Amino acid sequence: MKKIITSLFFLAAGSSAFAQVGVNTPTPQGSLDVAYVPTKPTSPQGVLFPRLTGDEVQAMTVGAGQNGMFVFATSRPTNSIARTSLITESGLYYYFSADDKWRNVNQIINPSSLFSTSYQNTDMLIAQYTGGAGAADYNSGQMSHIFFVNGTETPFNSSPFVAVRTADNNRGIDFLKSGIYSVTIQFTFVYQRDVAGDGASSPTLPDRLGSQVTYQLVPNFINSPASAYVSNITHNTDYMTIRQGSGLFRISGIAVGNIIVKQDNVVKFIPEIRTSGYWLSSEELMPTGGLSMHITRVSDYTP
Repeated sequence: MKKIITSLFFLAAGSSAFAQVGVNTPTPQGSLDVAYVPTKPTSPQGVLFPRLTGDEVQAMTVGAGQNGMFVFATSRPTNSIARTSLITESGLYYYFSADDKWRNVNQIINPSSLFSTSYQNTDMLIAQYTGGAGAADYNSGQMSHIFFVNGTETPFNSSPFVAVRTADNNRGIDFLKSGIYSVTIQFTFVYQRDVAGDGASSPTLPDRLGSQVTYQLVPNFINSPASAYVSNITHNTDYMTIRQGSGLFRISGIAVGNIIVKQDNVVKFIPEIRTSGYWLSSEELMPTGGLSMHITRVSDYTP
């Protein structure tokens, strides 16, 4: 006991005198310097931070005095609160008092920050016509609003921050957590059109004046509160119509941008194609849609 007390006394005295502590080294190069012992290559050597469950981390009272404190969370909290919403898996976390959040040291590259899924052979649903009289009106200058419905999903990576919509069969996204997100949406579909003199692909289709279709993809935020998000997602405006054969044309494109989600569980969108020029009607569309959505949670949202 006397030897232990003496050692602790000298350690404390040395710490007070030099404000530096060395473990396995007589010449510490910082406030705390833990050196490797080459003569013990098979011994565990490193620094162990306190290991707590997510619920234990959540139970702690922390504030400005604990800014920068590290813990190793061994699990997710059973019922997360805002402070622990980023504890999504076992890992090393630090407390950032300015946001009152526990952050993963690898949060930006954490796989849970990445969401990606795709759909093939979706139905193409025209939900609205603007400026025309529906499928019977073939004049140019009208607009049709097209959505991706059903299809076969191929998920790539799930995320606790983002999920696919399940409220109906319109394919889209639900944002589960606030944050700043980078979004990329890719799409393609085929439409059939009988242009006079071009050869009919279907005898049921009437002749149309032309095949030039102007289109863009926009995120339709449906009933999301306008105060809950800000978006700058923009469609590339290049025309990418490709003739697939007599009377068949393929449209493809990509939209990219960012979304600031300010509230949990209230922001959602569905990709919408808006066509004009010699616009599209429902009988020209087939279940040929392809849709891919890639979303990365870049950071927290701070009001």
